[in-house]
Amino acid sequence: MNTMKPNIFNLAPKELSQDAFFTWLLMWADNDLNQNDKSLNETAKNFVRLLLGQSSDYQINKVKAGRQWNNIDIWAEVNNEYFICIEDKTYTGEHSEQLERYKEFITNHLKYKSFKHVFVYLKTGNESLSRLNKIREKGYVVIDRKAILKVLNQHSISNAIFNDFKEYLNEIEKQTNCCDKLEDIISNWHSAEGFYIKLQENINEWTDWSYVPNQTGGFLGFWYHWIVIEKIGELYIQIENAFEYGIKLVIKIAGWEQKIDILYKTYNEIKLIAEKNGLSITKPERYRVGETSTVAIIQNAFQSENNNNFDFNDFLITLKKLEKTLDEYKSQYDK
Repeated sequence: MNTMKPNIFNLAPKELSQDAFFTWLLMWADNDLNQNDKSLNETAKNFVRLLLGQSSDYQINKVKAGRQWNNIDIWAEVNNEYFICIEDKTYTGEHSEQLERYKEFITNHLKYKSFKHVFVYLKTGNESLSRLNKIREKGYVVIDRKAILKVLNQHSISNAIFNDFKEYLNEIEKQTNCCDKLEDIISNWHSAEGFYIKLQENINEWTDWSYVPNQTGGFLGFWYHWIVIEKIGELYIQIENAFEYGIKLVIKIAGWEQKIDILYKTYNEIKLIAEKNGLSITKPERYRVGETSTVAIIQNAFQSENNNNFDFNDFLITLKKLEKTLDEYKSQYDK
């Protein structure tokens, strides 16, 4: 039996470990280290060029780097010309207006007044595309895992630390791209995220997804297509992936009076329209009244063939039917 090679980053997946790796890699970009390991030095330089948005002909001579300075994860000075401020993320997102604070601090710092400032959001885990767009709106360049791997996979390097991190990221990328089978989507967290990212790329309206905690263990949720109906509330489409507890497509309600009569009334009215559009819906086993509640569950939304292949395009058709159902319900109610 083959024994799997131990990888230090599987044992130390926290952001502090990743901070250390990227700071180490930036330090290797200094031209004085070219004689120590030419391939690693050139890869590190390409990483710096990626952060700066520079082409391959940009010469890198001097690089200084460090971490955890005034709560900034990673910083680097390049050629006494650029100052790079890096917010490094694995699986968490930004919070507490931290990006705005770092930007204000660096912009006003006397030592770096003459430097060109580059603000980078470095993301090796998966994150909703709509949330990444908000990061860009704050003046940060988003560097994702694909872009990082393009640099790391470019050269053959013998350094064990480098190769462990590269293999660690390549495995996350592989799992994220394995979302063609329903079994993977409901058993592997990265594959489930990859499915949601693929949905975001194929739905032409605002969407979002994230983990939703609750008393039963929570789920990875995806939501979009909000419609407001007077005297009822806001209805929207949601996918709930609770993994071993199953995955379902539902109609949710929010911003409402939180009366159970509204759930029954809304369900009965939507059911007729859904059936006309080729959808079969059912009530939850028990209605629960809360800030957001489930109105209906779409039956047989997640179909897989005998080989467990998940028909993504067929699922998109189901979503279109559901969008149409909610739109027609709003139109009918408005009249």
